[in-house]
Amino acid sequence: MRKVVKKRSEAGQMGQVCWKKSGEVWEVRHLHDQNALGQLRGVASLDELDEVVRWDGRGRYRPLRSEGNLVSGWQYRANGEREFREVMEVIYPGLWGNAEAWEEGNFTWQTWEEALANQTERVRDKVARAGNLPAKVVEENCRKRCLKTVVWAGEQPVEQAGTVRMLCTGPCGMFWSCVEN
Repeated sequence: MRKVVKKRSEAGQMGQVCWKKSGEVWEVRHLHDQNALGQLRGVASLDELDEVVRWDGRGRYRPLRSEGNLVSGWQYRANGEREFREVMEVIYPGLWGNAEAWEEGNFTWQTWEEALANQTERVRDKVARAGNLPAKVVEENCRKRCLKTVVWAGEQPVEQAGTVRMLCTGPCGMFWSCVEN
């Protein structure tokens, strides 16, 4: 594991998840359950964890894993650094690696121009006619629904002690769906 884990090896948080290390075991849970004792559902496997984080508290599918509606009430005990990293990958796919790349100065992201160039002519025309559409979609969709810092739109991540950054590398499917509508 690289320095993201080393720097936050005892306790930390990322998005709506927190962890605390005891010996070689990381206890991972929802941030709202940070101080809960004996009240949480034990999650035994990565597959079970994947199923837990797939749904929100009302049982609705979460198509955007970084949306701020992660269900609480669970706990996963990761045995060692490798399993801890896998747990974080299940909960927030790709985001731990993005944080490591940022800290190492290797983080890259897609520019708005590059993202738009990859869209169909119909979408590019719609964006051109709408004027400030990308900024509106970022404000109404990205900032209100997603926990990531929208780096490709010019946002800079805020350094917070014990917190792993969540960085957006380019417009996602949810963004383009909002553009379409």
